[in-house]
Amino acid sequence: MTSAVCRFLGSLLLVATSAAAVSSSISTPASAKSPGKTYCYNTICHRVKTLAEMEKLVGFEEVVTASYYDDCKTDKNNPCSALSSGEDFRPDLPDNAASPVYPNGTILILLNPKTNASLLVRVNNSGPYAKGRLLDVSRAAAEQLGFVKLGVTKLKVTVISGPLS
Repeated sequence: MTSAVCRFLGSLLLVATSAAAVSSSISTPASAKSPGKTYCYNTICHRVKTLAEMEKLVGFEEVVTASYYDDCKTDKNNPCSALSSGEDFRPDLPDNAASPVYPNGTILILLNPKTNASLLVRVNNSGPYAKGRLLDVSRAAAEQLGFVKLGVTKLKVTVISGPLS
């Protein structure tokens, strides 16, 4: 078996064992942020995928430009406002991400091709609202994926599931 196949199988095992851990670490499920609606911030607009679109995307892979955000006390671009899911932001946990196109509750596997590090996250916020970016991860996720010093990187994203409701 090649090392790439072993890594892939390891990722699948990670999903099987970690999906329950990610879900159980959240006391209440996040409600989807108005799927199908378009949101604009600072002249940058994104449309949130519908639940039907998300069902079709399970297993879909794409490469996106991602950044990370930290606690608002250290990150001048984080406005200290509530997350779109109503949850508290947890910059010190590598299980959460923000996306302007994936509804809250979407589970993703992220892979940094430069480091071969992978991670399972759950979308619980909107943003980033920077041109060309479709994903923001917590500081801890960026550390685990190995791109904190860069600030922005390309990540391979695989949709594992859409929101439950």
